[in-house]
Amino acid sequence: MSGLQGMMSKEKSALPKKPSSAPKMPSSMPKGPGGASGSSSSADSSQGSEPTPAVGAARWLNIIAVLVIITVVTGSLVQQFGYGQPPCALCIVERSALVGMAIGPIMNLLMGLSPKHYAITIIAALVGSAASGMQAISSAEGTLVLDPNDIVMGIPLYYWALGICIAGILACAFILLWTSSYETDDEGLLHHGGPARVATFTVIGWLFSYVCLTIWQVLVNCGVSMCPANPASTGAQSVQFTFSVTRNGTETTIISIPGFITVLLALGLLSLLFGIILNRRMSKAEDKS
Repeated sequence: MSGLQGMMSKEKSALPKKPSSAPKMPSSMPKGPGGASGSSSSADSSQGSEPTPAVGAARWLNIIAVLVIITVVTGSLVQQFGYGQPPCALCIVERSALVGMAIGPIMNLLMGLSPKHYAITIIAALVGSAASGMQAISSAEGTLVLDPNDIVMGIPLYYWALGICIAGILACAFILLWTSSYETDDEGLLHHGGPARVATFTVIGWLFSYVCLTIWQVLVNCGVSMCPANPASTGAQSVQFTFSVTRNGTETTIISIPGFITVLLALGLLSLLFGIILNRRMSKAEDKS
């Protein structure tokens, strides 16, 4: 019996011992590349923190690029509406190309950085360069009558358009060749709140108002047919914005250029209000989800 009990005690000692307690789970989730957990990263994204400094800088550079395009389009609209100049065929092509150049940065902002978006900007810039280059050649040959009102800061408007198009091509080439910001994991501002999204919606609304204004201008002056190639030589007139100020009941001052600039700046302020409201609604929807 004593031998049997010794054998049973040896078998019990050979069995694995039951652990005293279950292993404890970590109190926090593993941190991601940004140094925050998965839950906190989504919260930070909705509050406006950038994924990486490179992505944040790239977003604001894209916003600045759209603002530069808006500035050039503003100059052309002010010249035509302020002085009552009818649009020409190549002028509309140049303005459309400038708007097309803005599509690339806007898609970068909304959908994330991508080489395809830069390609859209390059294609639009090539079209704009061809149109403005044709105007420059026609002016040098004397076949294009240059209206004195088409000159801004001593430079004709088509030279401004040509410079912006060439600068856009060079900027996109530099970004694609010597930077890697588009290789980062960026979902775009549709899934990311903050000041950059407000600025993005602002420039989109501002540029869209310019597109609507251009379409209305073409329909009023040219109808469904093509606009004239050289309207200055025919003496044609267009819609002119005038703002009259009467002083002492007799003296009247006509304000065209400053008044129309004020109107365009008001469109920018309305676009800013649109951006703020849309960003707040999207942020509330993200918080609920």
